[in-house]
Amino acid sequence: MSAPANDTLLKTLYNALPESAQGGVDVSAIHVNRSPDDEHDPVATLRRYIQWQPDYDSLGLPGANYLFSGLRGVGKTTELNRLITELRSDGIAAYYCDVSRYLNLNDPQVRLSDLLMAALAGLADAVRAELGRDTLSESIWQRVARLLGSEVQLKPTVEVALPSGAVSIEASLRDNPSFRQRLAEFAQQSSDFYREAEAFARQVTRLIRERTDCHTIVLVVDSLERLSAPSGEESTLFDSLKQIFFNDPARLRLPGLSLVYSAPPYLHAILPGVNGGFTQCLSLPNFKVIERPSPGARDPVHHAPGIARMVEIVERRFARWREVLAPPVLEHLACLSGGNVRRYFALIRTLAMKAALAGTALPISTLDAEPLRAAIAEAGLPLQWLTARDRHWLGLFMDGSNTPASHIEDLATDLPSIIRLFDHSLVLDYRNGESWYQVPALVRQWIVEPHDPD
Repeated sequence: MSAPANDTLLKTLYNALPESAQGGVDVSAIHVNRSPDDEHDPVATLRRYIQWQPDYDSLGLPGANYLFSGLRGVGKTTELNRLITELRSDGIAAYYCDVSRYLNLNDPQVRLSDLLMAALAGLADAVRAELGRDTLSESIWQRVARLLGSEVQLKPTVEVALPSGAVSIEASLRDNPSFRQRLAEFAQQSSDFYREAEAFARQVTRLIRERTDCHTIVLVVDSLERLSAPSGEESTLFDSLKQIFFNDPARLRLPGLSLVYSAPPYLHAILPGVNGGFTQCLSLPNFKVIERPSPGARDPVHHAPGIARMVEIVERRFARWREVLAPPVLEHLACLSGGNVRRYFALIRTLAMKAALAGTALPISTLDAEPLRAAIAEAGLPLQWLTARDRHWLGLFMDGSNTPASHIEDLATDLPSIIRLFDHSLVLDYRNGESWYQVPALVRQWIVEPHDPD
């Protein structure tokens, strides 16, 4: 194959594997189920819980609240897209909200009032995109601004591209700190904000039922696992999340509406009791590319069915991948990724770029090929910032510790490491009846045998 043809092939593969999934789209054509059957499939389980939930409205109760956690890059947005598509096929009105459009996810001090505002704004914007821009005469921003007083000014609307077309949103929480601060103070002093939020939820869900004939309405609130904190402010972020999800989860329920909230996976690791405040809690594990190690085993054993599913992910997105990579090479990358889809895609994308720049002959068929070695080396560069405490925790997870909370000696000291390791997917979770944790092969080789940065 000529060099231009090679370059085109590598470019196509590169672009077939996006850095992140798009929310609110039908993924039926590219979805690969990580679970062998519905019994072990968290999305199938969540769908069944929603199908079987009681009629909360007729009972005079707020709707259900579900917690759905998953590491960054695990494929959570893809799975939530699948959930929405399947719920809609069941005759359920299901909508998607990406809270990053409304919240600053780099601010560690997120509040319950922020989250409810973002969820309701996301619901309203999704309904407008589906049923028409003039569907709702007044937004949640306008109602709350009126409640707070005339001194609070709203930011102008901005156009955001959604799968169903462009829609205007008001990003007041993200771009208007004075609005957010005033809202937080008001919500602490009075229950009027929560009553206004409930009233708006009733108005929107009533409209949906009238327009769609769907009685059950679900909103998926995604991207909360991306909440992060600058170094030194991890405790502030944890306290914020604890207040929302552990101390006051009943406030996350709204009338007429069932909500599915994504959440950082380290919440379960540090606060095992967080499940108690939700209708149901489910966790999305990584693709199982390794077996659970037996006590004393140095390295996990590969799990062939999980590796085959990782190969199928690429097959669904780019059927000509064998012209670029021999099957053993792609399988090796799947093992190195630990079953984390984002890391897997990043390794393949980097390899494709290195191969194109070097003019490497295709297909790449050996595990010592220079583009493959370069991609692995580049993926390991961020591991240079690991602290001694980070390495201590990685060692615990490599030894098979599945109860992180029991190993915490000092929250202020241990919390930053735990959050960093989960945030960067340096610790991955799997499921064999119960959740268990391990360190992916790509990271293990740098911890067990530290590399010289030079």
